[in-house]
Amino acid sequence: MDEKTLHKLMEIQYLKGRLDELHKAFPTVLDQSRSRKLDVRINKYYNKLKEVDEISYHLYQVERANVRFSKIKSKKEITELLTEVRNRLFYSDDKATLKLVKKIDTQLNKYE
Repeated sequence: MDEKTLHKLMEIQYLKGRLDELHKAFPTVLDQSRSRKLDVRINKYYNKLKEVDEISYHLYQVERANVRFSKIKSKKEITELLTEVRNRLFYSDDKATLKLVKKIDTQLNKYE
C-alpha cells in the first residue's frame, strides 16, 4: 500500500469518526437540509467525505440508516416486552411489584 492510499484511508477514518462524534453529541440532528449552524458543521464533514471518496460517503449513509433502523427495531421490541411484563404484574397487590409497574410505566412513556 502506497503512502497516498494510506493517507486517503486515514482521512476517511478521521472524517467518519468526526461525523460519529457529532451525531452522538447531537442525536436529534438527522436532517442535513436545515440551516442551523450545527447542521452546517455536520454537512461540512459529509461534503469533505464525499470529496475524498464518494463510495465511502455512500457506505457511511447506508451505515447511518442501518443504525437508525436497528434503534427503532430495538425500541419496538423493548416496548413490547415492557408492556407484556407490565400487564402480567398489574394485578398484583405486592407493594414492590406495584413500584415496578410504576417504573415500567415511566419507561414506556419515554418511548412514546
